[in-house]
Amino acid sequence: MIPRVKRQHWIPPIALGAGQIAHGASWVLLFLLALDGATFGLPALAWLHLVALGWLTLTALAVLVHVIPAFTDVPWKAGRVARGALFVYAAGVLLVVAAFWTRSTEALPWAGSLVAVALIGYLIPAARTLAAASLGPRVEAAIARALTITLGALLVTVAIGVALAFALAGRAPASLLTAGPPIHATFGLIGWLTILIMGVSARTVRPISGGGSRYPWAHIVAGSLEVAGVLIFASGTLFGVPIVTVCGAIALLAGAVVYAADVAGVLLRATVSHRPPQAFFAAGTVWLVAGLALFTGTVAGAPWGPVTAYVILIGWAGQLVNAHIHHIGIRLMATIARGDDDETRPGELLAAPLSWATFVFFQCAVAAGAVALLVQLPSLLAAAALAGLAGWLMLGVNMFVAANRARQPQPPPDSRATISLLG
Repeated sequence: MIPRVKRQHWIPPIALGAGQIAHGASWVLLFLLALDGATFGLPALAWLHLVALGWLTLTALAVLVHVIPAFTDVPWKAGRVARGALFVYAAGVLLVVAAFWTRSTEALPWAGSLVAVALIGYLIPAARTLAAASLGPRVEAAIARALTITLGALLVTVAIGVALAFALAGRAPASLLTAGPPIHATFGLIGWLTILIMGVSARTVRPISGGGSRYPWAHIVAGSLEVAGVLIFASGTLFGVPIVTVCGAIALLAGAVVYAADVAGVLLRATVSHRPPQAFFAAGTVWLVAGLALFTGTVAGAPWGPVTAYVILIGWAGQLVNAHIHHIGIRLMATIARGDDDETRPGELLAAPLSWATFVFFQCAVAAGAVALLVQLPSLLAAAALAGLAGWLMLGVNMFVAANRARQPQPPPDSRATISLLG
């Protein structure tokens, strides 16, 4: 008897599911923070890291399991090691969040170190794969180099984070707590999440909208401005030169404006009839520009740090993840139920009213949360958390509906349009 080989899905569904659990839990934590009026301090950092590491980064790493070989035409080197590292990473994130929430600074260095070890376990196979791809055709080599830069920014973010964790525990120089946090946050929010999303979305916007950019140079300009902005801001912060940090922030905002203009052109010409992912895409792009405008004001001296982080995390990165969940996430669900050759379009499985309700709740959560943090109104922040939780629940119900539909008998193969895994 031939042993049955365990099927390996193109995106690890457990990691994607764990990211969504972290997403839901983040709204509960935000509600508790609002009740206590604690938008600063270690518990607030628990929420921040639950969103940035537990929801957004875990989801991104899971999607990259498919993106790296699909975009570069090079199979994973030790791909099982990278997939396995995601489980260790999730455990480390849980410990980091728990340590921040309980104010256990002694536990932070060890929790952060576990996250770092897990990421190294993921990044080594990724680096080997991308190094091989960089020797290939011109386009694939350029994509490999861009992904290497973003993963390098993630490594820098984690390295600084671990150093800060040791400093908080009194096991590293306290001077790290001066310039370290803004550099850590900028590398994480922009160098890692923003540049990664910009790069990946340049390809994924095609199946979501039905077309691509008419100006390929716009993506290059936007990405270059973001990379330069991060490096300029970090240099200015490190050496204490305010005018340099402001220049870095301006470069970041300029890159966001170029990206937003390009995305607007693509979405206005959209031909795909499944509109919710496009709406999330558009809203997220608007929130990106708003977030980096707030960041520029923060660098200039305005007390907008918390609202900047909230808008970039929840408004920009979060809504782009929601856009892809409504497309790629449902494609994954369909292939799990029907096999890897399934060609079902996401709009055939999702319930449109639930998709639109999810969109409305999430935009209310972003807008209300931003205003609440600007005017320091805890009751409005609590309302934002409830709106976000409602959006997350709507999304969960919709995915349940999609899963049930995916398990229904399929129409004859010749009656279905041919699409790719990302189509």
